[in-house]
Amino acid sequence: MVSAAIGPPVPAATPGRELRRSLPPTLVEALDGISGQIAVEIFDPLLCAASVEQSARTFEQVFPKFRDYYTSTLLILWGFLQEDPQRFSALTIRSFEESENLIRVSGPHWIGQDATLNALHGLATMTRVANAAMHLVDRQESGDTQGDASAGEPWANSIVGFAMAFSAVLAALAPLADGRKTSARLENAAALAHWSKSYAVRVCHFTKVLGLLKTAPPAAPIGSSDEEDEVLADSGLDSYAEALVEDDRP
Repeated sequence: MVSAAIGPPVPAATPGRELRRSLPPTLVEALDGISGQIAVEIFDPLLCAASVEQSARTFEQVFPKFRDYYTSTLLILWGFLQEDPQRFSALTIRSFEESENLIRVSGPHWIGQDATLNALHGLATMTRVANAAMHLVDRQESGDTQGDASAGEPWANSIVGFAMAFSAVLAALAPLADGRKTSARLENAAALAHWSKSYAVRVCHFTKVLGLLKTAPPAAPIGSSDEEDEVLADSGLDSYAEALVEDDRP
């Protein structure tokens, strides 16, 4: 749980350029091994499903397996970077930036504008969460935590759900961006982009419940934080990013 909070290395499927330069070759080899298993056992069934409905059923079926692989990835990274959590978080943010570039350049052509914007909305939300979670360890060590600890499990599961959906989108786009053929069905990739946004909204909600992000002021109308986050996420991408920054200011 703590390692996930410090900065989930989303996407966890393939080590990015920055990670490859930062980690020892033996760790990169271990991560590549996990990535290969994820590609065959998780992404191929999700992306090559005969319909979006079948992909959704597959998502539920393979979720526990992906969660195990994702945890293994976290443990490998955390074992090497636990003495420098700020670096761990910095690498996370850089992996987000690499992913954003791929989505922005290749997404509109292959999965459509709406799916691309949803993927970018989800990524912007997860970047916000990763930035906020950088402070979790210090707050835990000082005892300065005021959130609802019962939200920890659904929060972690939502992070894993986002990681699986978003990473699958990247797995579909990466070969296309390089001019390679892929057996992935683009309608499945587009659906996964939509799901990634939904999971990111849930992560944002539970992050607020855990006390890591600000919630609406007491004077505001009482309502579902999920609904509030959905309304925000349905705004234009630029205004959404600006609103996230403004909402996090003291």
